[in-house]
Amino acid sequence: MKEVIKFIATGFGISKIAPHPGEGTVGTLVGIAIFVIWPDSRNFPVAYWLLLVIGMGVGIFVSGKAEEIFGEKDCPLIVIDEIIGYLFAMAFLPKKFWIIVIAFIIFRIIDGIKIKPIKAVEKLNGGIGVMLDDFIAGIITNIIMQLISWRFF
Repeated sequence: MKEVIKFIATGFGISKIAPHPGEGTVGTLVGIAIFVIWPDSRNFPVAYWLLLVIGMGVGIFVSGKAEEIFGEKDCPLIVIDEIIGYLFAMAFLPKKFWIIVIAFIIFRIIDGIKIKPIKAVEKLNGGIGVMLDDFIAGIITNIIMQLISWRFF
């Protein structure tokens, strides 16, 4: 079971091959891949909501267990939070190259600078603390991207 948890938490092992401190960036790239291959959230909203809800639930459980396994709070190898956070960032946006790229950049900046609400939830213990900061970064990114998409795309 530990190996399954580590496999999921590390973005199917991708973060183990990423150079430090690039694990979160590589994890976000996994989020992009899932976004591209998953049914379009605008045409199949139920499928996308299922992805988000199940992904968040699995992420909370797995990241909490992975912290115990790795022996480190929010260990950099845990990237399930970036994957799901990015999927929230892209919810109900068109699958257009520039939207994907711009959202990637905005999400990584917001996740990196840890504005006040993000910094506060990051301190929570266990999987909730791991997942919520990227969830909030994803929601903020989504709001920005909805405005950009509406205005320019």
